[in-house]
Amino acid sequence: MTDITAVLNAHAEGILIGPSLNSFMRAIDTARAANLEVEGIIVLDRPDAATRAQATSMAPVLRIIESNFGDPGQARNAGAQEARGEYVAYLDGDDLWSSNWLRDSYEFCTKQTTPVVVHSQIDIIFGAQRLLWMHADSRAKNFNADFLRFSNYWNAMSFSSRDILLRFPFAKTDFKRGFGHEDWHWNCLTYAAGIHHCPVPGTVHFKRRRAGTQFAQAVSVNALPWVTPLAAYDWAPNQG
Repeated sequence: MTDITAVLNAHAEGILIGPSLNSFMRAIDTARAANLEVEGIIVLDRPDAATRAQATSMAPVLRIIESNFGDPGQARNAGAQEARGEYVAYLDGDDLWSSNWLRDSYEFCTKQTTPVVVHSQIDIIFGAQRLLWMHADSRAKNFNADFLRFSNYWNAMSFSSRDILLRFPFAKTDFKRGFGHEDWHWNCLTYAAGIHHCPVPGTVHFKRRRAGTQFAQAVSVNALPWVTPLAAYDWAPNQG
């Protein structure tokens, strides 16, 4: 069985997908150098011409899937459904991984006694904003699940088993009804189901902030994530 499926979700990034493709391939090559079997998939969801041209140039070494969702969560679901790997990792089409991400995440996950979702140790936000974000460990004694009712602890560039992704697909964004932030919702849903979220030491993700993204749209309409068990204030987080 394939160890890892790396999924790059692209929409209309244009020339910005170039650095992301380079980062994507470096992480795949690093994992393969550690004797891991890795496949790469690009999910093109309503791509513009420039994004399609760059993505399809990788067809000899990557699988290309086209979709018409216009929704990043649904595009991620499509990637998970097509994946052949035991684990699936996501990269957005204008973001970057550290080259050790796939290798170290696989090593981390396979050492755990229960299934987990893992994230980078550090998020570096660049572009329209410049921020440094340390991902929380839900198993830490000082972790406070109450924060998830008000904001998100972890980004969407996760690494987890394909089984988790198939059991908990991303919800479809519905800005007309005021619902969005599909990654925040997914994090709440999986954590409430008893799946811990953990940072992988020594890994970094670089997240680009720019106008017109799904995140920017969600913020502009004051969208909230869909209701999960965390919305009930009598809910007690799993301390195991």
